[in-house]
Amino acid sequence: MKKNLFILLLTLPTISFAYLDPGSGSMLFYFIIGIFASLIYSIKNIYLTVKHKINYFFSKDKINIKDKKNIVFYSEGGKYWHSFKSVIENLVAMGIECSYYTSDKNDEGLRFKNQNFDSLFIGDGRFSLMSLNYLKAKILIMTTPQLDVLQLKRSKNVGYFIHLVHAPTDIFKYKPFAFDFFDCIMCSGQHQIDNIRLIEIIRKTKNKLLLKTGLVYFDELLKDKSSTKTNNKQKTVLLAPTWGVHSLLNKLGFKVIQDLTDANFKVILRFHPQSYINDTKLTEQIIEKCKHNKSIIIDDNPNGDKSMQQADILVSDISGIIFDFAFVYEKPIIAFSNSLEKNQSTELAKINSYKKTNHQIWELNILPKIATLIDIKDTTKFIEKLNQVLANDNKLIIQTIKELRQQAIFNYGNAGEVAAGQIKQLL
Repeated sequence: MKKNLFILLLTLPTISFAYLDPGSGSMLFYFIIGIFASLIYSIKNIYLTVKHKINYFFSKDKINIKDKKNIVFYSEGGKYWHSFKSVIENLVAMGIECSYYTSDKNDEGLRFKNQNFDSLFIGDGRFSLMSLNYLKAKILIMTTPQLDVLQLKRSKNVGYFIHLVHAPTDIFKYKPFAFDFFDCIMCSGQHQIDNIRLIEIIRKTKNKLLLKTGLVYFDELLKDKSSTKTNNKQKTVLLAPTWGVHSLLNKLGFKVIQDLTDANFKVILRFHPQSYINDTKLTEQIIEKCKHNKSIIIDDNPNGDKSMQQADILVSDISGIIFDFAFVYEKPIIAFSNSLEKNQSTELAKINSYKKTNHQIWELNILPKIATLIDIKDTTKFIEKLNQVLANDNKLIIQTIKELRQQAIFNYGNAGEVAAGQIKQLL
């Protein structure tokens, strides 16, 4: 009887008082979420890989790249040819063979001829880009960021991946992981090297080879630059904003263009190439309005060198063309400020949190030194300020520009030669 009672007591339900402290609960919660997110990412990655291989196998647009190449340059479009041209010219002059693959059938690089050079249009579809995943080469060089993040993956048959920086802008303006999976970055200035190293510290990733290269396309702009001064009968304004939500066209619309033409300025409007893709509706609306005004010229050429040469002054926001106009053409600039909120970059926020600092994007520090700033929230004195800048003697600003260029740009005027020598050492 006692034995049966003992067994019965063991089987009766009991009330348990459990306690999970908030700290442990949070850790457990984030641990579970982390495992779940990693699992989802892994499954998605496997799915996309399988899907990509199946789609590529059946795609009519695929390009077969079978032969092992020495050096391959990949270009997203014709506008990047000037970022490669001088490097390629110097390499082939050394007798080093290289190939140029582009996703633009009108790319000027397809017309370049040399016994040590070959080029190929690989198509403009996404499967044509994916064909680079099957590339065989010693070195692949490109201006395209986010290797191994988007469609373009690290091919096991490519020995070395190089990103050639094509703008002097801060690396914090790029999306996260833009440079993480390259072996080497050919940087334009010391600010890029310093900030890439900071990101590597934060992420605890392996140090990449960071080279002091410079801006190759500056070599080309200098070649085309006329030695004569601009002497326009009608003062000419180059309006060249960035794209997206920070663009002055997105914030002010056609008004800024109307103000310029009403003040009897000739306007060269140069949309950022990405505006045609991401700001399609706004771009089409502005182009339609411009058709009815003879004082407006729309420049849709791949390169803006001719427009920069013709213009007396540049009006922009945070577009990279500011530094081309300042550092190469040494002309006055008006930039609408507050178009980019400070410290908005995810990468920069991590740096500031880790270092307990309040760093700004490089452009925000240098912009006031090379341009006259106008608050985008108050444009009432825009034309007055523009006329004042044009009337001023800009010798002091030009001297400042030269000093900043010396500090911020490696190998100004001969970056292509330097880059070719650096690549030769890596072979």
